[in-house]
Amino acid sequence: MFRYAVLGSGSSANSYIFEYDGFSFILDNGFSARELNRRMKELSFSPGNLEFIFLSHIHSDHIKGVESLSLERKVPVVLHENLNIDKYINRDLYHKLSVAPGKSYNYKTLNFTPFSTSHDAPSSLSYYFELGDKKITVITDTGIVDDNMFQYALQSDVLFLESNYSEQMLINGRYPQFLKKRISSDVGHLSNFQTADFLERLRNNDKCRIKQIYLCHLSKNNNSVSVVNEEIQTKYKGSIPYRICERSELVMGVDF
Repeated sequence: MFRYAVLGSGSSANSYIFEYDGFSFILDNGFSARELNRRMKELSFSPGNLEFIFLSHIHSDHIKGVESLSLERKVPVVLHENLNIDKYINRDLYHKLSVAPGKSYNYKTLNFTPFSTSHDAPSSLSYYFELGDKKITVITDTGIVDDNMFQYALQSDVLFLESNYSEQMLINGRYPQFLKKRISSDVGHLSNFQTADFLERLRNNDKCRIKQIYLCHLSKNNNSVSVVNEEIQTKYKGSIPYRICERSELVMGVDF
């Protein structure tokens, strides 16, 4: 049986879990190992089934709990081949598995392909996963979406997509100008309108097979669930169901 969940997303801590036939892995961990274990158990995922931790990049809301979880559970960490992870952790990981963007890998029932993202973190990437007969793409922490990301999303059953900020809220907010520029830059995050444009482009393609979308990584100060919904609907006219994930919310994936 295929199961998946958002264990938390937002500017504080991010983690996603995927499981098939007793085999599970997570993408990122911004929580302490203890908190992540609690969240997994709350949704009936067994921490003992974890076989991999996939890392997207080194910002603290994604990497903060990776080291402790890797050592506690004796789980290898999958990361970009050019990332010098030792600069960002205090102890050595249980094991490191280096991967190259654009190259495909397989293990048991899992096939995956990392792809580069456009973010202000060294060697940042995300992943396209094939687990059992399901296909999943995660696109967060990127200032742009390119054709490569589009192709991965197009062939996925489940898409996790960043909808980080409202352009109007960011402009009128209290952040200093340099931070506003960083967030809205090509190496920052996706706005609600950028996300809506991407969704509209997907649904207009007759090859799109997406069955469920999760809008993730909402900013605490420059977004809200109601604003995401309002701004997405101004541009996205498709029928593919989407679920907006509140910050740090546990969201169990739907069956399909």
